[in-house]
Amino acid sequence: MVKSMTEGSPSRHILSFTAPLLPGNLFQQFYNIADTAIVGKFLGKQELAAVGATGSPMFLMLGFVMGICTGFGIVVSGYFGAGDEKV
Repeated sequence: MVKSMTEGSPSRHILSFTAPLLPGNLFQQFYNIADTAIVGKFLGKQELAAVGATGSPMFLMLGFVMGICTGFGIVVSGYFGAGDEKV
């Protein structure tokens, strides 16, 4: 199914595009909270520190990959918006 986001209300398209992202981000945050609670309660301080220490590198890698995907999306949307679907 192809949905043209070049026609119609931009704010409506933005909201319909970002609506699935919000629950995904909330579930990711709930996972982090549960992970911290379980590790802190059952495993100990050093293990909880290890979980906390891996948060920043994971955020860095995730941000890098999301940036690459966003940049790729800009190029693809330029071709798609121009109607050049041969690429």
